[in-house]
This record gives sequence, C-alpha cells and structure tokens, in this order.
Amino acid sequence: MFKKIFNRLLTLLFPVECLGCKKAETYFCGDCLKKISAKGRPAFGGKNEIKPFEHPLTYLNGIMSAADYHEPMVQSAIHYLKFRFIQELAGPLAKILADFWQNYNYNNVETHNYASLPTDNPIIVPVPLNKKRLLERGFNQAELIAKIFAGHFDYPLMTNAVIKHRHTRHQVGLSKKERLTNVKGAFKVENVEKISAKGGPALGWKNQVIILIDDVVTTGSTLEEIARVLKEAGAKEVWGLTVAKD
Repeated sequence: MFKKIFNRLLTLLFPVECLGCKKAETYFCGDCLKKISAKGRPAFGGKNEIKPFEHPLTYLNGIMSAADYHEPMVQSAIHYLKFRFIQELAGPLAKILADFWQNYNYNNVETHNYASLPTDNPIIVPVPLNKKRLLERGFNQAELIAKIFAGHFDYPLMTNAVIKHRHTRHQVGLSKKERLTNVKGAFKVENVEKISAKGGPALGWKNQVIILIDDVVTTGSTLEEIARVLKEAGAKEVWGLTVAKD
C-alpha cells in the first residue's frame, strides 16, 4: 500500500516523459532508443584478452556490455529503475541488451573477436539481491531485465540458481580491492544437483553454459565471484552480460 502511494507521488513529481527528448507518456521513445550507442565492451580471458577491467578474468569466460553507463539516457534509466522503482524501464533496458546480443550472435559483427560466444541455448541467471535489499526495493532489477531478455530468445531462465546469502555494502565508491573483499563468499549455488530447463528435462550443472545478467558492471568483482561458485558447481562456461559498463 505504501509503495503504491509512493509511486503515485513520484509520478506527480516526475511526470512520465522520454529521458532523451522529453516526449510525454513514455520513458523511452522509439527514436531515442535507436540513438543509444550499443557498440559493446567485451573482455575475454586467455591470450586474446581485451581488458576494459583493471584485473584479468579468472572464472568468467568473458564479459560484454551493451552500452556505456555514461550515456545519459542509459544512466538515468538504470537510476530510475533501481532508486525510483520505475519497473517499466526494465523493458527498454532489456531491449538494448537483446539488440546487442542479437547483433553479435546473429549478424557476426567483428567475428574474429567473438568466435567463442555461447550460442546453443545458454541458461540465463540474473545476479541476485540479498533478502534485505530485495525487501527494500521490492524487486530485483537484474531479474526483471533477465526475464525479458530470456523470453526474447526463448532461453531457459533460472532465477533461483544462485542466492546472495550475505548482505554486502554497495559497491559504488569502493576500491578494486574493497570490491573483491566485499563480495567474497556472499553467493552460493542452490540446487547444485539439478536445474530446471524450460521446455525440457532437468539438467545437471555439469557442462552447462551460463550467462549472468546484470544492469551495470564496473570492475567485474561481483560477476567473478558468482562465476567462481558456478564453476565449482560444475558449470562449463560462465559469461557476464550487462546493459552497461561503467
């Protein structure tokens, strides 16, 4: 009840208008959505590694992001979603991610850098929130985006594959070392024996390809820690895919 009243007040204070051109009744008009640059910022482990991060990837097979977090519309959309609780923004953010993914996987953009991308029905796993933050926000923004993204490609989705069982400080403002320490041991894999595959029988973790979905990545510390527990549970590959790279 309180959240409904709060959202109503937010609507009165901040009328629905395009984050780019201020057109009324939409947060992202079609024209502005098309203008967002989705060049991507990949990072791969191994000898061909591209390094947008301050440290090499140890457990992740790679990280890709669809847009630059400093693109004003993208930054505003993520901020409004997470801190003003405007869940409708998950739709256009997921579309940015889906368009980017389709561009790399199906149009073979710069194929020489992306030959090892997973294309055969990977399992989509959103980065989880701990219970305290989930109660505060009322939803997990990564899960909202992941559901739309997975539905677009008909990929199997696991929202309870990994849980965050320890509360951590916000990563914003922390150093690289503090970020690594902050998330160490914060995640664990649920249902280690089996996971449910959409439209098919239960599959074991062994030899599965996982794509972790989140809104923003900065150093990759959170994605790396989740990849660690998934690899230890038997996952074959773990990739990070985010809307934006800070």
